[in-house]
Amino acid sequence: MKKRLKKDLVQLMSLPGPSGYEDRVRNYLKNELKLIKAETQTDRLGNLVTSFPGDGPSVMLFAHMDQLGFIVRKIEEDGFLLVERLGGVPEKALPSQAVLVLIPEGKDVTGVIANKSHHATQQSEKYSVVPYKDLYIDVGVDTLEEVLNLGINIGSPVVYKPTAEEFGNERIAGTSIDDRAGCAIAIEIAEKLSFRKSGPPIHLV
Repeated sequence: MKKRLKKDLVQLMSLPGPSGYEDRVRNYLKNELKLIKAETQTDRLGNLVTSFPGDGPSVMLFAHMDQLGFIVRKIEEDGFLLVERLGGVPEKALPSQAVLVLIPEGKDVTGVIANKSHHATQQSEKYSVVPYKDLYIDVGVDTLEEVLNLGINIGSPVVYKPTAEEFGNERIAGTSIDDRAGCAIAIEIAEKLSFRKSGPPIHLV
């Protein structure tokens, strides 16, 4: 179980899925649940549900698929992107972060949140937190036209570039571990429920 749980967690952490753009995560979960013959349904809001019948009051277990991210709110003439937050993104951790701009058909674009070199900043700037609205994302091109040619538009979603690193005594660090860990555990729960003989109706959401 531990090996499979780790595999699912690392795979889920590698999939970008900011709020409102969870399709890749949902598809992974659907495919894994299909392997244990668990039927799923998706509602209009994108929630994925699999149910196991039983007797008595219903029980619901839930985890969220989405992660913190941004959407592009402006593209400058020099090719830099300005973004708006999706969720409670911590501003103090943003400068120099690698990011991924999500493009349909998997043509995602890597970028980095710009950060002034320490020796190039004024004394008053050195230890202050720059508001996210004043930060730029550099995707490696020099003009607005080149950005558009990459498939990036106003409203394109952006996430931290996915990472999943094992370290220490069987520990994992990386992006979106909350709540992809919950999603990985939900797959394990579904696998166990597929073998049970009795119990209440349970809905994994």
